[in-house]
Amino acid sequence: MDAEESGSYRWHEPRSVKEVLNRLISDFDDGGSMYLIYQHWIEAVGETIASHCKPLRVVDDYLLIEVDHPGWATEIRYLETELVAKLTQIDPSLGFSGVKVQVKG
Repeated sequence: MDAEESGSYRWHEPRSVKEVLNRLISDFDDGGSMYLIYQHWIEAVGETIASHCKPLRVVDDYLLIEVDHPGWATEIRYLETELVAKLTQIDPSLGFSGVKVQVKG
């Protein structure tokens, strides 16, 4: 079987970056929601929180966030309702039940 028969020839042709990213995003198990979260993370939490907390993945309709210190875990839990509301406002498809926090380490 040659490359053309297997379908892999398509990736040997020039593609736009947008087309490649759209294909990668559609291949994610979460339907691209993590891409949207990363894209709007600083807007949702602010630069200070974003420098200490990062979204990891969606687990059972909860956004898992990793923090670099237990104090930031407390802050994220305190801001949970506001954070979920901001992300939902940015994109309604990002409706989570809440957040779960883990401390890095």
